[in-house]
Amino acid sequence: MVSRKIEKARAPTLLSTCLVTALALASPDRLAHAQAVELPKPLIDAAQAYASKLTGGQKIGGKVSILGVNGGRELEMLKAAWAPFQAATGITVDYTGTTDFAAVLQTRVQAGDPPDLAGSTNINNLVRYAKQGALKDVGAMVGEAAIKGKFDPGLVDAASLNGKIYGVWTELNNFMVWYNVHTYDGPKDAPTWEQFDAWAVKRANAGKTPWCYTDERGASSGALAGNWIQAYILKNSGQKTLKGLGDGSISWTAPEVKAAFEAFGKIAHDPKMVPGGPVAAMSTPAVKVGAGLFYDPPQCSVLLWGTYAGSLTNLIYPKVKPIEDMDFMPVPGKPENAAYETFGGTLYLAFRDTPQIKAFLSYLVSDEAQKLVASAGNWTVASQAVQPSDYSNPVLKRARETLLKPGVTLVAQPTQVVDPPVIQALWKGVVQYVLDPDSLDSVLQAIDAAR
Repeated sequence: MVSRKIEKARAPTLLSTCLVTALALASPDRLAHAQAVELPKPLIDAAQAYASKLTGGQKIGGKVSILGVNGGRELEMLKAAWAPFQAATGITVDYTGTTDFAAVLQTRVQAGDPPDLAGSTNINNLVRYAKQGALKDVGAMVGEAAIKGKFDPGLVDAASLNGKIYGVWTELNNFMVWYNVHTYDGPKDAPTWEQFDAWAVKRANAGKTPWCYTDERGASSGALAGNWIQAYILKNSGQKTLKGLGDGSISWTAPEVKAAFEAFGKIAHDPKMVPGGPVAAMSTPAVKVGAGLFYDPPQCSVLLWGTYAGSLTNLIYPKVKPIEDMDFMPVPGKPENAAYETFGGTLYLAFRDTPQIKAFLSYLVSDEAQKLVASAGNWTVASQAVQPSDYSNPVLKRARETLLKPGVTLVAQPTQVVDPPVIQALWKGVVQYVLDPDSLDSVLQAIDAAR
């Protein structure tokens, strides 16, 4: 029984049409939003006091240039979290966001004009530029004690090469199964994939499509399913398999990988499982994947997406209440893999070493700055010193309690580690497989050949 009526979907106005168009053109973690970002004043004051100590109470001035991927409201959130640092130190943080991050960064590095810092969402950039000798040892710059012990060992390992730490993590993103509380009546207490899938099949046979899935993102179409497949592999075949895909010790044609694609294909190929079937899925913007959860009547009940899904849904349906209307659970799988979670996030890499850059990196890893980012309500953060009680957003609080709790090991997805040609082959292969179920073997061979 639906305990509270959700706002009925209305015909789009010009404003909402523009918003949806903007959402469709942006990746899910770079959404525009007009509302001003206001962070808690006590946290701002604490961050400013800490930043002042970093420069001995002096406003040393200067600038830190950053190349990253954020724009719109997410960038405004970050700027709000960085404002106390700028006020205390007099250092200007100059951020340039681009959707073509990897190519722009490569061009600037090759031209001898890299940014001071790069906010990378791909660990491969760290490995590539560290091997070239282009990166600075940020562990030495900020002190390893400021990183080790406060950050998950999996994060520290992912940011390290040959015993040196080359990056610092800030905002994180996990992947989970989201559901409409009022329509999802399946298992929630650590179900196996088989139990979860049995619910989906039963619901589909009753004429109610269980899964939300849309994946059109231009050149990045298929990326959402790529995350889906990697999360499935971790939870059902284990971390060794997922890590093996990243380091090349396991082939993309391996039986475990094929099984993951087939589990995804069972959903994506069936119009009873996905609204509109495969053609609709591949022609609808990925950013609208969760919209069907709260149509009147709902088109679907569950989706596998990132931590930011809650914030995105609230942009479209402001009256949807987190936890009360929209909740999540870890991706179902085998019990022995329950203590592992995939993650994405932003990793700041340093191409120069100046007092300004050192101070800013020291600020980024501090409890004060990480609490400010957490208070923005859009991400979980890397520092384990930030407790669940530090999150005002109830979804993020539960994500911290569930997915980032002590005992959970974070495992990087292969798409964070492998070279760009493999990522592109995966995304392209997903699109091909969704539209042509008989192409799976050739798709997997093409991904493997891209390594």
